[in-house]
Amino acid sequence: MEREEELKVVEDYMREKGLRWTSQRRLIADAAFSTHDHFSADDLLDMCRKLDDRVSRATVYRTLGMLEDAGFVEGLDTGDGGRKFEHVLGHEHHDHMVCTNCGTIIEFVDEELEARQEAAAKKFGFQIKTHSLKLFGACKDCRE
Repeated sequence: MEREEELKVVEDYMREKGLRWTSQRRLIADAAFSTHDHFSADDLLDMCRKLDDRVSRATVYRTLGMLEDAGFVEGLDTGDGGRKFEHVLGHEHHDHMVCTNCGTIIEFVDEELEARQEAAAKKFGFQIKTHSLKLFGACKDCRE
């Protein structure tokens, strides 16, 4: 999905929910969708302020919260009290390994794990709507 299409999806969602779609909210969503890296709220604020120094921290935090609630971005607790985000609208599901030493985040997909989760849910008559798997430990570089 192209970024303009993503922004249109977000705009339509916000208007449908009775939320204002301002130029600053558009800028914040655009900045969040412009990167495939994991970013903190402060990183997002810095990205936005490079384009418009009037963007407030409160507006970034509120908009990021709305984007997360809507499922357009996903938050990841980093195990050190911090939180990183990534945009997931139009992206394939993946899981994460988080290094608790250096903060490196490794994305991975394991079809066998996905199948086992589905089997476990089926066994208990559970219907999965969404899930996330986060593994915390030490990356290869930190272990060496």
